[in-house]
Amino acid sequence: FKHDSPIRKITPLRIAFTTLFLGICIYLTTGVLGRKLGELESFLPPKNKASVFNILENQHEEMQWITNNFEAALLQAKVENKRLFLDFTGYTCTNCRWMEANMFTRPEVKAEMEKFVLVSLYTDGEGAIYERQQQMEQDMFGTVALPYYAVLDPNGTVVAAFPGLTRSSEEFVDFLKKSQENK
Repeated sequence: FKHDSPIRKITPLRIAFTTLFLGICIYLTTGVLGRKLGELESFLPPKNKASVFNILENQHEEMQWITNNFEAALLQAKVENKRLFLDFTGYTCTNCRWMEANMFTRPEVKAEMEKFVLVSLYTDGEGAIYERQQQMEQDMFGTVALPYYAVLDPNGTVVAAFPGLTRSSEEFVDFLKKSQENK
């Protein structure tokens, strides 16, 4: 900058910091382009799947979610005779992002989730739809905690519920398998 003192020599420490920050910059840029960032994704807003920047993401490997439309998801569950996986989530929920980025993408979890019709209902936006979805969570489960997962049969009856975050894929797969029983 204009008022900085002139650089007389580039020290190894300056080179190390430059290399470190350049590496971090490249890593984070790949995330902007659609690559998974693992643990860091929980601090980012939900992905915009329609973004032109998602050039590194494989759209064909993504699970198909219905967003903010419970009625359409329930209708699809009836038509396909599948159970409905209900994800109460939030735009500002770091635990929700962690589950989406690090749990739902695990092969064993993804294989079980593909047996359901998947719906995400955001409860922390502004507007009537978000208030209605938050009220639905409160009425059905007595909580507005996020994340909150539930499985419903095609008639809308609650089969199972899973409150919160887990880092154990075995625990989450067990929940999904048990909610498929007694069809």
